[in-house]
Amino acid sequence: MIYPIAQGIQVSFNYNPSNGSGTWYRLSDHNRDPIQISYEIIENSQRMSNGTMRKYVIAKKLKVTTDWKDFPSQDVNLVDYNSGSKGAAWIKAFYEANVFQPVWVKIVYSQETIPDQNQIPNDASYHDSKTSQAAPFLAFMTSFKYDVNKRTHSSSNSVGYDYTTVNIEFTEV
Repeated sequence: MIYPIAQGIQVSFNYNPSNGSGTWYRLSDHNRDPIQISYEIIENSQRMSNGTMRKYVIAKKLKVTTDWKDFPSQDVNLVDYNSGSKGAAWIKAFYEANVFQPVWVKIVYSQETIPDQNQIPNDASYHDSKTSQAAPFLAFMTSFKYDVNKRTHSSSNSVGYDYTTVNIEFTEV
């Protein structure tokens, strides 16, 4: 029996942060590699005449990257299909329809509550992945790659599907 874990990436193009409404689409965990979360620091740093450094941090932008290997193109062939997950063909179509406009991204994973400045995280503030999610953020899809690795053909009908490698990167606006 398969027990789905509440984790992964969800996307939306109509999320409204003021009232929390909108439709979220869960990207499948089928053969997904780890989700890489990094930050891009936009800053201006300069050495002063006395040798000290002056640094102005303008912004910290979130960057989320992941990829799937041997990822079925059709949703019905996913191991987490019953939970409404989306497969490779859907992700490709979503990218092609929304590549030049920002989309909403939500990451679901276990995490600590972010402490106040100059404080340390408190173990009592840990949330598991069943109830925890990062705040949705507006992002551009800054990188996308879709490779067809192999094709299958169903014996019961003439419709086949592809096994693909998909890579996607979201960068906060």
